[in-house]
Amino acid sequence: MPIFRLNITDNDPDKAKLDIALKADLKLEKHLENWFENSPWALIQDETILWISRQTKAKDEEGTIRPDLLGIDSEGNLVIVEFKRERTSREVVAQLLEYAAWANEQPEENIRRIADTYLQNHDQCNEENFNQTFCNEFETNQIPQLNRQLRLYIVAGEIPARVLNVCRFLRSSYKMDISCLAVSMFQTESEEVIIDIEDKLGDEVLSKPKKDGVKKREIVWGAILESICNDLNRDFVTSDVVNRVFEKDPKCNKNTIHGQINHFRVAKQRVVEALLELSKESSGNKFPLTEKILETVLQNYHKTNKTDIRHMIDLFNQTKYDLTHLNQAESVAENSE
Repeated sequence: MPIFRLNITDNDPDKAKLDIALKADLKLEKHLENWFENSPWALIQDETILWISRQTKAKDEEGTIRPDLLGIDSEGNLVIVEFKRERTSREVVAQLLEYAAWANEQPEENIRRIADTYLQNHDQCNEENFNQTFCNEFETNQIPQLNRQLRLYIVAGEIPARVLNVCRFLRSSYKMDISCLAVSMFQTESEEVIIDIEDKLGDEVLSKPKKDGVKKREIVWGAILESICNDLNRDFVTSDVVNRVFEKDPKCNKNTIHGQINHFRVAKQRVVEALLELSKESSGNKFPLTEKILETVLQNYHKTNKTDIRHMIDLFNQTKYDLTHLNQAESVAENSE
């Protein structure tokens, strides 16, 4: 199935055309590392990770190992990510388990030391130490116990069935929180790059419930609504939203803001898809019940944040989203086929 970019001219969706995006090669593994390091919300849906190390030198009994990215979640669990540019081999599982064995033995003081070293050299840390950065990132006044669990990720251009089967065995039989993501790159004729991230293996049930970060989400979503003048039929400019958020909370992390904006777009897209599906089952422009929309979203996307979807449904209700416009857009699409 080809991937297309919607090319809208004169801000008129009815005049839009589809530009095909062709598969392109990922040039270097460090590109993948850079992208995920700069976008910590892209690794785990609806969750931000605080990176505390990249390619750090770690010693085990056999010598030196270098985990690609080492992070920490809001519960204090360590997150280890191994990247492969192309088709990953079976050896990557053994490599990741070596990193896990090393990380599992690290006391809290070592984790804090590793984190402080990384943050001091990171251009966005504002000279804050680990404790300050963690509290600001996850909006808490208390640091949880560190390294109670490990969360392991393989991110590659292609993940073969044999690797997936081994990881699935580790999850089901040994309850290891190990996930696999396949990353593909596409490019349009105008050289726009589109990145597709496919969750090949992962189950949020193994993860501890995470803190909601309501304050941060509310600030970002409030800024989005201000930017579109409380009209969900309109779009917004990301830079405008970022500036509005910084006006309200100058301490907000820019990556976190972009992550929440992405969550907003995803939630809106999923609710719109559910509304389109439900509109085919009933006539009229009466807005469906919240639970019916939520049920439809969950049927289409098993791994989704119910809080975000409920919030988005409330926004659709409050802002009186134009279902007539939605139905017209669907009719135009059907007539053009």
